[in-house]
Amino acid sequence: MDPAGRAPGGVPEDGAASAAEQPHAPQTEAPPVPPPRPAAEADGDGRAPAASEQEAPPIRLEAPGTGLRDTWKAMGPGIAAAMTGIGASHIMHGPTAGAQFGYALLWVIPFAYIMKYCAFEFAHRYTLVRGESIMEAYERVGKGRGMWPLWYLGGQSLVNTFGIAGRALGCAAMLWAAFPFLPLQVWAVLVLLSSVAVLWAGRYKALELAVKIAIIVFAAAVILAFLLQSPPPGEYLVRLAPALPPAGAMLLFSAMWGYFPTTVEVAPMQSNWAVDKKSGMVRVRELRAQGHRVEVAPDYLRNHLKLMRRDMNISYIISALTGMAFLIVGAVVLNPLGVVPESQEMGSTIARIYTDTFGGWIFPVIIAGGVAALWSTVFTYFDGQARVFEECAVRIRRAWDSPRIRKGIYRGFQILWLVAGTAIIFGLPKPIVVVQIASVLALFFAPVLFWLNIRALKDFTGEERKYLPSRFMIAWAWVGMIGLAAVSVFFLYTEYLS
Repeated sequence: MDPAGRAPGGVPEDGAASAAEQPHAPQTEAPPVPPPRPAAEADGDGRAPAASEQEAPPIRLEAPGTGLRDTWKAMGPGIAAAMTGIGASHIMHGPTAGAQFGYALLWVIPFAYIMKYCAFEFAHRYTLVRGESIMEAYERVGKGRGMWPLWYLGGQSLVNTFGIAGRALGCAAMLWAAFPFLPLQVWAVLVLLSSVAVLWAGRYKALELAVKIAIIVFAAAVILAFLLQSPPPGEYLVRLAPALPPAGAMLLFSAMWGYFPTTVEVAPMQSNWAVDKKSGMVRVRELRAQGHRVEVAPDYLRNHLKLMRRDMNISYIISALTGMAFLIVGAVVLNPLGVVPESQEMGSTIARIYTDTFGGWIFPVIIAGGVAALWSTVFTYFDGQARVFEECAVRIRRAWDSPRIRKGIYRGFQILWLVAGTAIIFGLPKPIVVVQIASVLALFFAPVLFWLNIRALKDFTGEERKYLPSRFMIAWAWVGMIGLAAVSVFFLYTEYLS
């Protein structure tokens, strides 16, 4: 997404899913570890007395390689974060913006990616350098202040019920386009139920390859359609300059800022996925907590940071280009026809972009890819957001920090989402509208979560300070945070105060 540093698809601490069964975040290879010394032989900081140190040789962790194969093996949290984005934002906001307003909102996509970059990078960096989830930093900020960051993030998790309902409706609209024998609402509820069922059964691994292949084929079709339908570059490149949204576009304009590249609450989820991979100092802290002495190679942390940036940057660039392609193709194909994706026709309208380009044979490919992308988003949020809520709860009330209670909170949150999401689905069965509402709500929560990620860097001490971001990146982060706050205020002023 994760409170205990688990990848999406796992179960709470006392569950039966192993790391190998958890999607999105494959484990890195770890050196053989001898049995830890008895606790009686260790002193207060987890290190044994000198005599024991001479008897037990230290464990040495070598620096990971940074070649192509190493980069591929290290990829995980960035891909997982990208998968939460190539869903509602790309499939629903992109074509809708293009169909309604042509290229007028194209500039929002690259600017949203740029402004949010540091929120995700800082969360991942924090985990690699400190060896813990960034939610530890959130808790420290809240100590003596009513634990307000945890209440804030927990509240955001509940508000995001609109998000899960909107994503389920979007996935349902794609299913309805191919199988209209069930109502849209029923398909949407089945999407929610299937996500929970796979999570509780710990069976995502069996579906992961098929889902990834469908998403890759889908993304390839989007890019190919863009290449075939693309107007002269000068026609849309000039629209990359910031401009005020056209009349009637304010809700969609703000929604795009909320969901592109994904929501900012994915940052703590991403941090927890990095914990699950045991990257950087996470592995070191774990071994020392077990009573082992650990030595690390000189470039150990530096190489982990390099691999993290590659993972994130590759995922980020692919996601950004795909999002822009969705909008441009929507502008080229749907805008001249005056056709806008909406209600249960959303899936067939989006599929029309590609059937008009390639022919009818592409229809099942687009439907399968769209369903896979949106379903994986629903699944990932169902897992990641539940883990974030779980962690908020046990940190606010430490007496709940036991495997049994954690599991109850985790699954209880998912049941709550299932029930409340179903109510939204039947009460407002309009995929585009529900996702736009959820996106604007995500935008409102974003600035404070962004600030918490910037604030977390103050926890770096001693040698850790060598790995602080540059002054340029710190300034970039503040600009991004203030920019998101400004868009939020602009929306409120335009819609309700002017």
